[in-house]
This record gives sequence, C-alpha cells and structure tokens, in this order.
Amino acid sequence: MGRPFGGGQAAVEVALAVVPLLVVVGAALYLRGQHRRYGRPHGLPGRLTTAALVTGVALAAYAVWPLPASADGLCTGNGSAGGGPPHTAWDAALALGLFTAVGLLARHRFRRGAVETLVIGAALAASVAAVRATGVLGLYPCAYAPASALLVALGVVGTLAGWTAARRLLPLWPGGPARGWPAAVPDRVDPALDRRMTGALIDLGLWWFGASAVTALLHAYGVVLPLAGGRTGEVALLGLALVCAVLLPQLRSDRATPGPAAVGLALGERGSPRPASRWRVLLRTLLLQAPVAVLVALGLPWAALAVAALHACTALVRPDRAGLADLVCGVRVRTRSSLDGGLPSRLVRYSEPRAQARAGASAGPARPPREPV
Repeated sequence: MGRPFGGGQAAVEVALAVVPLLVVVGAALYLRGQHRRYGRPHGLPGRLTTAALVTGVALAAYAVWPLPASADGLCTGNGSAGGGPPHTAWDAALALGLFTAVGLLARHRFRRGAVETLVIGAALAASVAAVRATGVLGLYPCAYAPASALLVALGVVGTLAGWTAARRLLPLWPGGPARGWPAAVPDRVDPALDRRMTGALIDLGLWWFGASAVTALLHAYGVVLPLAGGRTGEVALLGLALVCAVLLPQLRSDRATPGPAAVGLALGERGSPRPASRWRVLLRTLLLQAPVAVLVALGLPWAALAVAALHACTALVRPDRAGLADLVCGVRVRTRSSLDGGLPSRLVRYSEPRAQARAGASAGPARPPREPV
C-alpha cells in the first residue's frame, strides 16, 4: 500500500499544516458544544472545561511531537519501520501525567464511571500509539517517536490513577469537593476579554493553518497556479481571509466570523438588541481584519500586530469592552443569546406535570367561596 501523497517532503508539508488545523477545528467544535449546552463557562466547572480542552490539545501534541519539518535523516538511528525509538523516562512520565489528567477529568468534570473511563483511556492511548507507530498515519517514512505496548499500559494505569484520585481523594479535601460539572446559565452578559481573545485566536489558527493546508495540498497534488514562485501561500492567505472575514459574516445571522461564533459571540448594533447591519460589519472588516490579513500576507507580522493592538487599546479601558473599530462602526461584540434570545440546551426549565395540568383542565374554572350565612 502506497504512502499518502506519494511520500517525501510533500507529505511532510501536508502533515505540518493539516495536523495543527485539525487541532484548531477540534477545539472550536468542543467550545461550540459547551457554549450551546451550558452557556457562559463560570466557576470551577468552567476552569475544568478549559482544563479538558488543554488536556486534549496536549494529547494531540504528544501524539505527533516533535512533528519534524523534514524527513531527511529521520530514520537513521532515530526511528525504524517497526515501533520507533525506545521510551525514555521523560516520555513515560509525560504519558502517565497526561492520562492521569484524563482520568481525573472524566470523573470530576464529566461524571464517567470506572469502566467507561478505562475504555476511554485505553482507546486514547491506543490511538496515540497508532499515530506514533505509523509515522502520523504514513505521512512520515518511519516512526520517529516511541510507540509500543508500554504506552498503552501507561495510558490505562494513568487513567485509572486519575479516576481513583478524583473518586477517593477529592472527598478528603478540606470542606469537601466542589461541584466539578457545569450547570447551564443564560448567556446574556457582556463577554469578557478572555472569551473574545479565544475567538480571535481560533480565527487566527483557522486562517493561518487553513491557508497552509491549502498550499501544501496544491503542492502535493501537483496543481500549479498561474503565479510565480512562492505566491501560492499569499494567494491562499488572502483568499481564505476573504471567505472567513468578509463573506461568512454577511451570510450569518450573528454577523460573526468562525472563531467568535464557536464561543457564542455575535456583532450587534450599538444600543440595540439586534444583529449589526451588514454595511457596518463590512466597514469593521475593512478597518480591522483586512489590514491584518494584507500585512501578514506581505510578510509584515509586527505591523499587523500593531493594528490589532490599536483596536484593542480602547477595549482595555472601556466598561463595554468596545474596540476602536467597534466605536468607529457603531457595533458591539455581544453574546449570540442576547440577540436571538436563545437558551442553553441543558438549562433546567420548569413545566407543570401532565397529570396535574389535565386535572386542572377537567375541573374547569374555580368557583368563588360561599359567603357565610
């Protein structure tokens, strides 16, 4: 069976772009699901939700680390066609620590039982070992990282240790263990800066790694653009910026780009609970995202960072956290729920029991009490 994309440096370039892109997409889908189910993350459950995301990203990084940029000399004395180099003490300790976090979060955050947690831990460990043993699913010519049955065993042991610690040791904490699973709350307050920053980082990751993936796939399949030299990457960056920052907000009811949409944010009119006008959103894009995209494509990242900092300077001092481009265009960053009135799907709602409702309907209207004679 042949290797993907014919092997060689073309396949390595695909791995360097597609693997980070998949991690960013997975993080965006995870955050989108959490916000739709529970609303705004808050308290210890919110921190555990973030810890679960960090643990997932760390597992993905551990599976592909160090993701070499070149296959030259990779299999000489370092990897082999079998199971890669032997495990080191640091590698084993890192695997044990990561899967201990998996077990602890499975019990304390997601309320999973022992058997289900062990199955999840074993499946994750086997997946990590498979990615390592196959050289990132065949994109690399050999296994460059340790991959053996010891990795799966460490994953199972670490998962069981984490679950046991959450089950047996947390109740011994002074004052008792705090609730680790979230309760859904309406998401109507102004979003905090860290939430907006998360959306911006997701946008940046989707844009940068998406353009890199498009460029790598075009090179891997031998597609030649009618441009010279290294212009393919610049065209991919500008084209993806056009789609994500200009077209998608005009088509979406919340006027958000993919990153803010993943964390439940939207663009609304100033002083009005309705989505921002399309022309205001387009003007904001031309003042903020468009200069950043052009400057990055031209190889001027520090100038692009200066544009972003200029926009953020007012958000740091204003109580409504409005950026400079927001003030100029008359828009505000709000939660999607504050515009469409939506509620989290896990929010507890009171409804009258059916039997009581039927009894009340059959009894008819209540009669006034009789006056004493």
